Parts: sequence; structure tokens; C-alpha cells
Amino acid sequence: RGEERGSLRAGRLCGMAEEGGMLKLEAPEAVTVPCEYCAKQVDKRELRKHQAYDCLQSELRIMQCPKGCGQNIEARSLEKHIVDECPLELVPCDFQLSGCPRRITRRAKREHNSENIEYHLSLINRGSLERDDRTAKVEKTLRAREMELQGLYTALDQERKERAEMFDEFEERMIGMLEAFEERIKDNTDNSKRALNGSLLTTNNVDSMRRTVDGLTFDMQNMKKEALDLAVRVRRMQTAQAEQASGPGAQRTPSMGGTG
Repeated sequence: RGEERGSLRAGRLCGMAEEGGMLKLEAPEAVTVPCEYCAKQVDKRELRKHQAYDCLQSELRIMQCPKGCGQNIEARSLEKHIVDECPLELVPCDFQLSGCPRRITRRAKREHNSENIEYHLSLINRGSLERDDRTAKVEKTLRAREMELQGLYTALDQERKERAEMFDEFEERMIGMLEAFEERIKDNTDNSKRALNGSLLTTNNVDSMRRTVDGLTFDMQNMKKEALDLAVRVRRMQTAQAEQASGPGAQRTPSMGGTG
């Protein structure tokens, strides 16, 4: 047990040297590490101090607020301090959107608001009147556009009605012409049969048949011409309708009758 106590005593005295009969602590060897911001080799025990006060690139460097409020802030937090906290930072008035042009220090905002209550109220009232005026103008413009659209839709409905009537008229005329054409063909066939049965193809019969054929040919030409004219009219109406559909205000807008 005496040897064990001697070993423990020797262990406690490790790192101590005898000088003039006295024991003296020996300084441990310095350990240097690189600063993560500037890469400078610094005593490990002094690293935090170096980063706080000496390293110009350190985010942990302690800086005094440039606005003069007297606060010391880490470099990484300086911008946030100025934007959100610094009492000497100039900020816009709370009523900026209402028209107040003043910029005051953050700590003077409450005093500014208290001293300018009537001014701020007048700005709010004026802004409200201006908004009401703009709203009235917008509503007037929308009503005019709605009337314009209603006129366009009325004209379009009228055009559709006229086109339907035109188609009905054309169909009726074509049916009548076809019926007349069929009747004349039947008459001509009957006349031809009678002439052939009696073997009396006289000059009059031949002339009558020729006139009938000429008349049928003329009727066919008229029918073809009317069909072409109708096709041209339909094409023009389709073109005009397509231009109206692709133009501004082609979609129907809700009625303004419910606007309060």
C-alpha cells in the first residue's frame, strides 16, 4: 500500500518541476488550429477570442452597430439587427400606404403616430374617397362594356335568325325547282312515248322536245348559280362570325346588376 500511495503522489506531481527546492507548474505545450474563416493558425485556447475580435472575416466577430445605437452584435446577426431591431434605423411611417411620406427612427414611430393623428386620418379619408371614385369609374366602364356586349349578342342572334331564314327559303326554292324539273321531265317523257308510239316525230314534236331540253338546261344553270350564290353568302357569314368570336370581349361577362 505504501508503493501505491507513492505512485499516486508521483502522478499528481506530473507536469511540475522542482526549482530552488520549490515545485513549479510547467506550462502545457501550445496547440494551434486554423481559423475556419481566415485560415490563420491560432492557439486553440484563443480561437474564440480571435474570431470575436480579430478576424475580419469571421461571422462571430463582435461589431458595434453602425447606426449608433451602442449595441454590440455578432457580424452574422448585424443585418437582422438593423432591419428588425435597431431603434435608430429609419423606417417608413405606419401610414405610408395612406400617403404619409415621413421616415422616422424605429423608436420615434409611436411619438410620430401620436402627434399626427389628425393628419393620418385625413390621409385615410382622402384615400377612401379616391378608391370610391376609382371604383365608380370601373363600374361605369364595365356597364358600358356589358351594354356593348349585349348589342353584339343581339346582332349575332339576328344574324343567326336571318341565316336560318335564308336556308329555309333556299331549301323551299330548291324543292320547288326540283319538283318542276321532275314534272317537265315526266311531261317530256310522256310526249316522247306518244310520238314514238304513233311514229309521228314531226318537226313540231322535235322542236317541242328541243325547247323542253333547253328549258331544263336553263333551269339547271339557274339552280347551279343560286347554289353558288348561297355558298358565297354562307362563307361570308361564317367569316364574319369567326371574326366576332375571336375579337375582344368574345366571352360573355356576368351581369353588373348585382353590384352593390
